[in-house]
Amino acid sequence: MIQSKKQLTYAFLLLAVIYIAFIALGLPDALLGSAWNLVRVDLNVPLGTLGLMTVVVYIMSIISTYNAPRLLRLFQTKWITFVSITFTGLALILLSQVNAFYQMLFFAIPLGMGAGAIDVSLNHYLAKNYKASHMSYLHSFYGVGVTAGPSIMAYTLSLNSWRMGYIIVGSILLFIAAIVFISFKLWQKESEAEKEHHEHIPLKVAFRIKGAFNSMLIFLFYVHIESLLGVWIASYIYIEKGVSTSVAALFATTYYLGLTVGRLLSGFLSKILNPHQLIYIGVSLIFLGAVLILFNVPFEAFYFVVVGLLGVGSGPIYPNMMFINNSHFEPKELSKIISLQMVIGYMGFGIMTPLAGLLFDRTSIAFYPYVLITSSTILVLLVIRYIRLKTVQKQSISGHLT
Repeated sequence: MIQSKKQLTYAFLLLAVIYIAFIALGLPDALLGSAWNLVRVDLNVPLGTLGLMTVVVYIMSIISTYNAPRLLRLFQTKWITFVSITFTGLALILLSQVNAFYQMLFFAIPLGMGAGAIDVSLNHYLAKNYKASHMSYLHSFYGVGVTAGPSIMAYTLSLNSWRMGYIIVGSILLFIAAIVFISFKLWQKESEAEKEHHEHIPLKVAFRIKGAFNSMLIFLFYVHIESLLGVWIASYIYIEKGVSTSVAALFATTYYLGLTVGRLLSGFLSKILNPHQLIYIGVSLIFLGAVLILFNVPFEAFYFVVVGLLGVGSGPIYPNMMFINNSHFEPKELSKIISLQMVIGYMGFGIMTPLAGLLFDRTSIAFYPYVLITSSTILVLLVIRYIRLKTVQKQSISGHLT
């Protein structure tokens, strides 16, 4: 009994550490988008240059994410987590010292590498070993991080300093890395049998797995929408609605706060609704919010509510799509499918969102709501097709067995 209680305590503490690690994953994501109105003036670069930073982070995230199954075969998850968070924290502190934009591009390399590997490894671990509610709660802690990041930046922007925001967030990440390191004895050593699940599957085989490519497209458009809101909402509100830089940064905070609330609600509602229903609710709210943001209303509060609604709608999609992988695909396919979903998803912010930035730079950011509506419409259609495909496939299997 004593041993059982000890194991239960260790398991609880380990889950808490994993949740804290996901705070670290979210903290840097919205920093530059919320600070960009001041950063671009300080470094003397145009509005659309933000897309270049996104591309570098994207390329490095792609490399680390695509190779995550190989890393999982070679290293323990705890080491991948610790090293990733440490790299990211150091990169943020060094970013605070740049005096030219090309230097920011250099330090974007460890940012992308750090995010990609930890994301795949912890998502795979949760999808394989925990319930849907745990996955939603895990991603709600990402929401805590990605909400806290622009909140810290908004405070330092009110003091006319974006650099201090990077120093504070980078220091928090190094502190979280220390927590992960101290927790090493709580982690169970992954056996060779578990590592064999991360077997190499050729790309052409992976893309032919039924439903796999459709699921990847869902991640592509979802991540694109999330990055459109996280990266560009502050600039859109600042330019089109005429608010201050610090107030504009709060719109990014509002979106990620809504995202966090949406994921917490998803965890609670998973007891009465299945993951497919939660995904449907999420994409419906995103589409509604995308339409409402097009309205011209002379009240700031209206846009705060709409952006919060977009965040709540975003909440259930990623964790529930990640969780249903466990029932839609074979265990030997799981890490490969997850890594490809995330690789394709990264294209949403690494290619599609920079292209949107190029559009805004060449024309006007007034086109922002139309890009959001188009992307959310495509996302709704992809989700309907994917869930119907899997439902039909499941019914067909059940009918065959009976």
